[in-house]
Amino acid sequence: WKFVKEVPAGEMCEFASDPDHGVHPVPSVIHYCQHYAVDRYSWGKRRVPHGIFTCEHPLLVEPPGDLGSGRYLSMIPNGREEGQRKEMTAEKEKMEAFMVCALTRATNDAMVYFKTNHCEDGGNTKKAYDMWAGKEVVVSR
Repeated sequence: WKFVKEVPAGEMCEFASDPDHGVHPVPSVIHYCQHYAVDRYSWGKRRVPHGIFTCEHPLLVEPPGDLGSGRYLSMIPNGREEGQRKEMTAEKEKMEAFMVCALTRATNDAMVYFKTNHCEDGGNTKKAYDMWAGKEVVVSR
């Protein structure tokens, strides 16, 4: 986590989504051993839907660019109510945001590659599957 902690908080999500080792060195390999979450944005290997590599399945909702900035110092466990929100430190938010942003982008990139190469019309590229909610949602951004 040493390298991730050195990325400026305001750049965390944008950087994690498209890392440049010349700007900030970060690990090339990470063991994805747990669930990562900040606010209502999450990524967990056991929460990835089985049908993501189909032409019909939407892409994942991308987290806001300022995730990791210190603005979201809590998380809500999947499927829980707002009142069950758990606070986190700014350092923890940065680490969790790095993982959520990097994994969401990598998953979407893999889905787009599949759709481009296997779907007649390019497939569904709407960013509408919410990993936190575990379903397709209407995105208002």
